[in-house]
Amino acid sequence: MALVVLNDLNGDHYLGLQEGEVLVSTRPNTVYFPDGMKVAHTKFDKPEITQDEADLFIAINFAMLKAEKRNGADMFTDHQAAIIAYHRLVAVKEGLISPDFVAANFNVNYTETFRLDKAATDKFALPDKNKISAVLTPLIQKEIATTFTDRVCLVAFVFRARGHHYTADYEDLYDRIWKKCRYDPLKLHISFQHLATNALHAIFPSILDDFWSDSVTSMHANGALAKRIDVAPAGSAGPYVLRQGIEDLAMIAPGIRTRLRDAVAYLDRVLVELAKHRFAGSVNAKYYGTAKVKFDEKQLSAIAATIVSAIDGLTEDAPIGKSPALRRIASNAPITGAVLARTIREISTRSEVVNTLLIEEVTE
Repeated sequence: MALVVLNDLNGDHYLGLQEGEVLVSTRPNTVYFPDGMKVAHTKFDKPEITQDEADLFIAINFAMLKAEKRNGADMFTDHQAAIIAYHRLVAVKEGLISPDFVAANFNVNYTETFRLDKAATDKFALPDKNKISAVLTPLIQKEIATTFTDRVCLVAFVFRARGHHYTADYEDLYDRIWKKCRYDPLKLHISFQHLATNALHAIFPSILDDFWSDSVTSMHANGALAKRIDVAPAGSAGPYVLRQGIEDLAMIAPGIRTRLRDAVAYLDRVLVELAKHRFAGSVNAKYYGTAKVKFDEKQLSAIAATIVSAIDGLTEDAPIGKSPALRRIASNAPITGAVLARTIREISTRSEVVNTLLIEEVTE
C-alpha cells in the first residue's frame, strides 16, 4: 500500500491569499446525472428532458443526499433531500448546471457535477419513490417552480454583496430580502442554507450573476431583487459608501470637497476603476474574469472620518453610519474627521456661523 498519493504532488502547492470564498467541489453539493440524460451544452440552454430522465435524476440525487452522513447520522431528512433534488432539476432545466460546462470557460477550476456511466446508472439502487412523492406534491412543486427565478437571484445577490454563498450570520439577510419579495417564508420549503449550498452551489458564480442580470433585464426578477442588482460587491463597499457620504455632506457644506480635495480626487479615480467591471472590486473578482481593484484606504481616511464624526453628532441612527467599511477606513484619521465634522455641525445648527471654506466652493 502506497504511503502517499503521488498525483497530489503535481501542480501548485498553495491556495493563495484568499479573500472571498474558496470554491472547491464538495460531495453534498454535487449534482448527479444519469447516463444519457440530456443536458445544456452552453449556459441557459434548456434541454428537452424526458419524464423518465427527470424521475431518474430526482431519484439518484435523493439517494445520494440520503447517503451522506455526519457523525454516523443522516445529513438530510427525506423532506430535505427531495426538495434539494427538485431545485437541482429545475436548475438543470434552466441551463444553469451541466456536466458539459467546461469549468475553465467560467473562470473556475472546480465542478460540482458528476455523470454516472451506463453501468453505474443501470445498477443504481433506487430509493422508494413513495418517499419522494410524499414530499414533492404538485402544490409544493408549483410553489418552488414559480418562484425559482427569485430563489436563484436571491443567492446571487447575497454572494455578490457578502462574498460567500452562506454563513450563519447571513440568515437574517436572506430572510429579510425574501420577505421584501412578499413571499410566504413557509412556502420556501427549504432552509436558506440548503438553498445556497446543497441545492444551487453547483451553479458557477458567473452563471449565477448572469442569470440574475438577465432576469432583471427581462423583468422576471422580483422588484426587491431587481433594485439590488448594482449593490457594491463584497470588498468594494468602502469607496461607494464614501461617495454617498461626501455627496450628503456637500449638501450642507459644499466646501467640504475643496477642503478634502486630494482625498476626493483619489476617491474619484478609484470609483472610475471600479466602474470598469461589475466585479472589479469584489473579493471574488477572479471568478468573473477580472482583477480586483486595490486602493489605499489611508488616502480615503480623512473623508471617512469626517463622515463618521458628522453622523455621530447629527444622527446616530443613519444607515450609512452602520457600514463596517466606513468605520474601518475612518479609524485612520479620527482627529481630521472630528475637526471638520464639528464645523459641519455648527453650520447645520447655527445659521449665524459662516465658514467660508465649507459653505462656499473655494478656488485656489
